[in-house]
Amino acid sequence: MLNKTPKIYWIVLAAVVLLAVVLFTFWPTSLSIETVRAQIMPFSMEVAAEGEVQALEFQSINVPEVLSKRDLGIWRLEISNLVSEGTEVKKGDFVASLDPAEVEERLKRIYEKIEEHNNSMESAVLDSTIKLMEKREDLVNAKDNLEESLIIVAQSRYESKATQRQAGIALEKAQLNINANRRNYEKEILRQRTKIDRIKKYLQNDMEIKDLLEELKSQLRITSPSSGIVVYGKSHRGRKIRVNDDVGPWMPIIATIPDLSTLYSEAIVKEIDIARISVGQPVKITIDAFPDVIFEGEIQNVANIGQPIPELAMNGFKVVVTFDTKGKRVLPGMTTTNKITIASYSDDLVIPREAVFGNDTAYYVYKLESGSIYKDEVEVGGENETHMRIINGLKKGDKVLLSQPEEYIDERDVNK
Repeated sequence: MLNKTPKIYWIVLAAVVLLAVVLFTFWPTSLSIETVRAQIMPFSMEVAAEGEVQALEFQSINVPEVLSKRDLGIWRLEISNLVSEGTEVKKGDFVASLDPAEVEERLKRIYEKIEEHNNSMESAVLDSTIKLMEKREDLVNAKDNLEESLIIVAQSRYESKATQRQAGIALEKAQLNINANRRNYEKEILRQRTKIDRIKKYLQNDMEIKDLLEELKSQLRITSPSSGIVVYGKSHRGRKIRVNDDVGPWMPIIATIPDLSTLYSEAIVKEIDIARISVGQPVKITIDAFPDVIFEGEIQNVANIGQPIPELAMNGFKVVVTFDTKGKRVLPGMTTTNKITIASYSDDLVIPREAVFGNDTAYYVYKLESGSIYKDEVEVGGENETHMRIINGLKKGDKVLLSQPEEYIDERDVNK
């Protein structure tokens, strides 16, 4: 039966099998690997930076000013109560309260010191009275001795020279004695006055501290200085103030009442990107509270000194971005994502990022041409989240692979 089959059929069958083998061997990728064409389109490069909405102008809600007095000896107070952030308040409304325990303890001690000073004052006055009385008696006795000596001198003029001489010596001693007693009396007055004045000074100082503490105690209920929305201040750790945190002269701001017409986004740009950032660059801002809205902004200021970013283990630079709120209820403290446009081209050759392979030293693509795959080196002129700009190595319409093939022809080998 097989011998009866015409030879032409065997020849056709062999040709079909051979063609299938050739196609399977040399052209599999064109049927199974996804490709994309290089195209001309608008292209922009961006730097992304996380940030937070803040107000350029605001009114601070601070700890009582009297707390800055060094004589108080109180350096921190604990926040015992605090209104919710975002609360709308009017002038004079309650915002926060500070724990009075430290102030009351200090007042108790100062009252005890004042009582001690008063007791010391009474003792000093009594002691002064007794001491001065003794000195006055000594002075009176010295005056009496002087008068007696004068009488004796007057009577001795009718006596012998020796007697007159004795009376004169006694008179001189009496005069010296009264002068000494007068000086001792004056010194005692000065000593007692100094002692009493010192106690008065201590007492006056403690009375002033008492008045300051009572003033502070009366101001531990913190109220708003104006109408607006309450935004928490930040602690020395960089996080927002909360109940049980300490505040004081070293960190006086409890909260703020921001001017909502002066809002801006304060973004932190990584140090590896800061060299490409400059004032005036456009920024597209998204805010978590308004996920479907893109706010247009512009860089107004770039910090000259970086600061650590603990979560990234690198430094970052503060960048101030002003933007139009588009009438939305944007509030300070809202999280922002800032996409800073560092370069923009109206028409340029681009391909998807997935189609570019390699690293910073060399980039290449896998180009599909005439049924064969070629590994070609390309020169990249920037990238964004989706595309790469190709400035050399491809032309419009070239077809490139989106994944790395198992087999390809290396153009470098072909050109050798």
